[in-house]
Amino acid sequence: MSEWETKAAVQAALNAYSGAAARLDIEEFLTHFVEDAEFLGVAELMGQQGPLKGPAAIGAFFGPLLANLEWLMQQNTTTDITIGPDGTTARTSTGLVEMAKPKGRDQIVLMARYDDELKLVDGCWKFTRRNLVPYRFTTVPDDAA
Repeated sequence: MSEWETKAAVQAALNAYSGAAARLDIEEFLTHFVEDAEFLGVAELMGQQGPLKGPAAIGAFFGPLLANLEWLMQQNTTTDITIGPDGTTARTSTGLVEMAKPKGRDQIVLMARYDDELKLVDGCWKFTRRNLVPYRFTTVPDDAA
């Protein structure tokens, strides 16, 4: 596989993750992580201790969050994809604007960056480490024009 094809496959994995989040599909969402994956930054954003380690911990955190949303939308811009020398690891940096509507609450807006490490596992790119670097996290009243 060429470097371009490998980078396209990594980008497709990032897009699939965002699609699962937008569909609020926790089962598919969790398929994007290896068994010993670490997710940093998001629990801390919510005032909890992190990092989240492994799909079970990630699911225990994100499952209730996604279940409590009416909708979620992400706009992502991946600025860097670096493939490791053996072609089975990658590092990425993705700018993120995320908007969501918790049930019965004001909308939330997150502007952040993901710094990711991925590994090729059985032909699929999966996160080994996902680090959320928040820039702005705020609420927007529902009646805002």
